Amino acid sequence: MVASEQRDEQFSDEYRQMWERLESELEPLLQGGAAHQAEQRLTATLETMGEAPETAGLRARILARRAECWLELDESSTALDDARKSLELGYRSGETLGIAGWASYQLDRPGRAREYFDEALKLESGDSTLLTGRALTLIELEEYDHARVDLTRAIRREGETAELLGLRGEVYMRMGQLEEAAEDLRAAAEQAPDEPEYALTLARLLLVRGNVEQALKVVDGAVDEGGEFAFEAILLRSHLYLLAGQGDQARTDAIRASNLFPDEAFSFVQLAHVQLTEGKLGLAEKAAERAVLLDPSLSDAYLVRGASRQMGGDAEGAKEDFERASRAQAELPLFLLGPAAELVEGSPLGFDKSILEMLSGVGGEGQGFGGFDPAAFAQAFGQGGAGAGPAGMPGMNPMNMLDRIFDEGGNIRGPLKPFFEMAFKNAPKIMENLPPGMLAGVDKEELEQFDFSEMSSEEIEDRMRQFYQIMKSGNGPFGSGDDDDPDDSNESDT
Repeated sequence: MVASEQRDEQFSDEYRQMWERLESELEPLLQGGAAHQAEQRLTATLETMGEAPETAGLRARILARRAECWLELDESSTALDDARKSLELGYRSGETLGIAGWASYQLDRPGRAREYFDEALKLESGDSTLLTGRALTLIELEEYDHARVDLTRAIRREGETAELLGLRGEVYMRMGQLEEAAEDLRAAAEQAPDEPEYALTLARLLLVRGNVEQALKVVDGAVDEGGEFAFEAILLRSHLYLLAGQGDQARTDAIRASNLFPDEAFSFVQLAHVQLTEGKLGLAEKAAERAVLLDPSLSDAYLVRGASRQMGGDAEGAKEDFERASRAQAELPLFLLGPAAELVEGSPLGFDKSILEMLSGVGGEGQGFGGFDPAAFAQAFGQGGAGAGPAGMPGMNPMNMLDRIFDEGGNIRGPLKPFFEMAFKNAPKIMENLPPGMLAGVDKEELEQFDFSEMSSEEIEDRMRQFYQIMKSGNGPFGSGDDDDPDDSNESDT
């Protein structure tokens, strides 16, 4: 470092030799992970030196090195204090400024951290550690393009390391450059198969892009039951299996999560979600009850319990649960999607925001999870609302729900296809438990004649499309789907 060499020239021979001896003692300690011992040695040296003016240069070097030790020991505030004292004593090196930058970043002061990194990079413009540090602060400041530039410079200097590629992949993701993000994340996952974070992030990206099958292949590499990301990866894979129509595997992973992480409410929310889709209402309510007990503030828990109660005929209990669920945004979708959650709203993903609201509840206050919308259910249970609905479900307009499932051409929106395939294959079990009011005007016996379990995805979608077109024409059991016409609403009530 040029700045360090210039400062060394200001040492007397005595102090230079003292510093060299001290450095030779510190090097094996720092390399061996004994930062605490190194800090003690530096502190003892400072105490014996005193504060005579002629020792200022050496004290500045020692303070900078001790700041590095404090940083290693996660004592960010103390590290910043030592770095500042070193700078005040005139040791303005890239190393010291970088330590101040890292400490400020860890103290959640990205603006100040950026200033330190800017100054450090003026002295050492190609230092990859400084470039990475500034990139992280720029991400916090939402200056993503500048962060991408810094990471690209670091990669050119250090090579395509998994850490740098993974970080740049997340930056690309935040910028909406999803092809570039996937390329970097895939490369990072291949380079570091033992570090599941990259595979997990890639799987999340593929999920929000609607590539469920690809996401399933990728997430397998992130499922390590003893690893840091095991819980997230197992739940995500369960959800992906559910979307892919593989109920047995979805249930297996949800049960595994509940066994490995029995104190996590999300485990039981996901398990209840899977059981609801399979029509196992008693088990779903039991799992949801467990989730409520573990975390009474979690809206997702009330959402799945409300769904199981409603489908089991307990409309009053369901109403209370949906009211409670609608007070806060669902949290499990955000947990499952991680950094990819930011892609859900306002990004060029190629599918409608309402799909993800139904699938995962990401998008607005009170949105539900797994296809259940608390606001819609609250209307259905008599809380008001202008829409008309079937007998026993005042306030609910079924066409509003159908419009969120189908596009204008009458096709099931892409990511919802596997969900509805599973739901319809279990239709007989589900209909057995529906409250009578939900099938008002519908010939239940005629519906039960359809053997959905033997149908292909295309056949199920074709039947659904026909049903939607009939409903849209106004000839269905719920009347016209035009919610702007008050006459239609009145006809639905009769």
